[in-house]
Amino acid sequence: MAKYTAFVSLLFCLLLVAATEMQMIEGKYCWKKSHKWHGPCQYSDRCSQHCKHWFGAEYGICKKYQWGHKHHHWANYACYCYSPCH
Repeated sequence: MAKYTAFVSLLFCLLLVAATEMQMIEGKYCWKKSHKWHGPCQYSDRCSQHCKHWFGAEYGICKKYQWGHKHHHWANYACYCYSPCH
């Protein structure tokens, strides 16, 4: 019985450590549209520099967003900044 309890306890510890490591590796990123970016976003490298400078973000990406009424949409690109979620 003691061997069985020790085995189950060890297995539980290994699963707990594995679950913790998985959460740290995943590391979710949260995004926010840059309110300091003016005009269309054409180059993600410039957007990334902008996000790092102004917001201390990890990186930035030019991403398409929809603007307008239900029947008439204009596709445009805006600068979105990505940082680790807190």
